[in-house]
Amino acid sequence: MSAKNLAALGLAAAAGLLVAACGSASGQAEQAPATVKPIAGSRVAQVQLSAPAIHRLGILTQPVRVAAGPGSGRVGHRTEIPYSAVVYDTDGSTWTYVAAAERAFVRNRVSIAAIHGRTAILTTGPAVGAQVVTVGAPELLGTEYDISGEE
Repeated sequence: MSAKNLAALGLAAAAGLLVAACGSASGQAEQAPATVKPIAGSRVAQVQLSAPAIHRLGILTQPVRVAAGPGSGRVGHRTEIPYSAVVYDTDGSTWTYVAAAERAFVRNRVSIAAIHGRTAILTTGPAVGAQVVTVGAPELLGTEYDISGEE
């Protein structure tokens, strides 16, 4: 083999090692994108996402607000969330994901009184000020139920 061929072979081997090394940072195993943790005494689980998963899914949240109009400011007032925060279970029940901790989300049941455009008016649901997931909620539901979307 000529020196030229040996040099090309050496460069190819070095490039292969560099590409293999890019798959893990400092030789550490990759972190799972999501972990589902059971909540004692509950039928729902907490979904914990890695920082790259949060970025990849584009997770966004908004606070639960007091609904304007009848019922606001009184006992039993209604609250509102963006309709994009509502997810439907297989039986048609309505839920939303609430931020429970950093990069951790828990599914909370909601009862919807009305939908006005992009807003869902709730009769029951998370407390005012709670951060609900408005982008990425269906992916959290799929993660919690272990649905990969692939056959």
